[in-house]
Amino acid sequence: MKKSLFLIVVLSMALSSLFAQVSVDPNDNFYTLVESWELRGLIQNVPPLRPFPISCIRDILQTVIEKGNERDVGNAKMYLEKVTGKAWNVSFETGVTYRKDINESGFGEALARLYPDVNGDITLFDGFVSMGYHLGMAVYNHKVSDYLPVYENDQHDGLSDSASLGSLEAFWDMNDVVAIGTKNIFVQTGIYRSGYGPFLGAGLALNDNSYHKTNFSFTTIHPKWSYTQQYSTIGATTSFDGSDQAPDKYMAFHALEFKPFSFLSLAYYETIVFGKRLDPSYIMPVPFYIAQGIGGYNDNLQMGILLKVHPVKSLLWASDIFVDDLSANDIVKFNFDTKIRIAAKTGLIYTPENSYCTRMGLDYMIITPFTYSHWEYDDANVSATISPGCFNFQNYTNNGIPMGSSYPPNSDRISLVIDFLPIPPLHIKVQSSLLRHANICESYTDDEALALLLASPGQYSTDGSIYTHPNLANSDSRYGKHIDTAWDHLNFMTQEHRMYVLQEGLDVEYAFKKMKWGQISLKFSYLFEWIKNPGVANHLYPGGMITKDAVTGKYVYKGNSYDSTDELLFAVDEAKQDWIDNIGSDQINNFFTLGLRYQF
Repeated sequence: MKKSLFLIVVLSMALSSLFAQVSVDPNDNFYTLVESWELRGLIQNVPPLRPFPISCIRDILQTVIEKGNERDVGNAKMYLEKVTGKAWNVSFETGVTYRKDINESGFGEALARLYPDVNGDITLFDGFVSMGYHLGMAVYNHKVSDYLPVYENDQHDGLSDSASLGSLEAFWDMNDVVAIGTKNIFVQTGIYRSGYGPFLGAGLALNDNSYHKTNFSFTTIHPKWSYTQQYSTIGATTSFDGSDQAPDKYMAFHALEFKPFSFLSLAYYETIVFGKRLDPSYIMPVPFYIAQGIGGYNDNLQMGILLKVHPVKSLLWASDIFVDDLSANDIVKFNFDTKIRIAAKTGLIYTPENSYCTRMGLDYMIITPFTYSHWEYDDANVSATISPGCFNFQNYTNNGIPMGSSYPPNSDRISLVIDFLPIPPLHIKVQSSLLRHANICESYTDDEALALLLASPGQYSTDGSIYTHPNLANSDSRYGKHIDTAWDHLNFMTQEHRMYVLQEGLDVEYAFKKMKWGQISLKFSYLFEWIKNPGVANHLYPGGMITKDAVTGKYVYKGNSYDSTDELLFAVDEAKQDWIDNIGSDQINNFFTLGLRYQF
């Protein structure tokens, strides 16, 4: 819906954030400090889901003030002032991101941003009821995705219903969390991002950096165990490329964690994605696997195990395995060239005592082919048809953005992140990562590839992304048929052509002393990005290349007619060669971002 610039200005003044609320934003640096304090033994019984309610945040900070060293106390007092200060604050944040590809000539353009908002935390009954919120807008002069590193999500939650005039576009950018309960048992609801697990901003099941959802959660925490359950309303998009939007898509998550020893914890969790109905069985604290079977549904169910070992003070070894689908019969026979759809991550987290460095994280992750992907038929109860433009209510996305890892299937990645907090107002983050990714469609046989070329445009994704799935339509079975190479074999990183992404980044944030007239915060970030073979992520076998003449029954390819598909196998080689020719030369991008925020 298009509106005038006047409306943008009025709303900005009335309402009026890289720097968001602790109780609303799970990406706030507070959660890095919490992990440090927990590993060093200052705090215990930390909630499994981020963000935390005010009652938990306040209890954590007060405990650290009592037990921590001078550096800990300074950091804790800074955050305690935030959550116990004014119930509302008006903020204006602006920033500029400049992206430069060394293959492009000239200076290029920059992304200018403005984020006006009103934010704060409200508590009642000594924290038994609380609300954190930030209500504002995100205003851009260009498309944000053009100024983001590859596979990175925007830190603001504005995707649709923009107001525009010329090149400016403005989106609502709002989140809020209402919590009721004590620090040990509580419910939360609202619209916000949520994260799970020790890998901050990079969870396999719930990623802090994913797009926000409408959530309702229940959590109970005890010294030896904890349980949490979340039910979310999310947005469906088209099965081919994640475009457009549709309602009636849902996601449920729950996790049960056991802590038999102080150095060991083990959690079992489940996620399920479904749509076209509001199912109360996934609100119950029962195994989703059983609930799905009772209802006779074929929803997209995943199971996970999170193991955390704390061998010595300040050190954690964590391993997370997110299981989408497995061929158990083959695996018990030690046949691993079979259907294994998992995302797995293992890594070390070190949080030194009384140091400028607050956290060091080194981890390795793999995502096997078709993990997070899931097909969707027009109506699975009638026939197995997949039309161009069909909406997907089961893949692991929310409004087209992955809810788990932001990286595509058939990838692996090694990452190092180091956080520094020399003084409480100054936060420095250094990060380095190397990603490999290959397009699973390169492994298809000629017959399988030909079926994709014969499909309609926009029917099947062949770019190797989360939208590339192994199922085909138009079969005799209502359950469709699959591409055998994709269904029966692993094919993890066995393809000839691979994409490599190297990223080296630096983020610096500084908040000046708070004055009567307000507070100013600054941010600078730089990211170097090298992408080898970027065209690997292009569609390999796009549909619509071969058509069938309705009158003659002949197949038409590049203006020539053929009597049967057997005569067209050469088209597969031509499509693959076109894809190889367009893999492209290396890209080297430099991203510079400057940001300023004023709050009063």
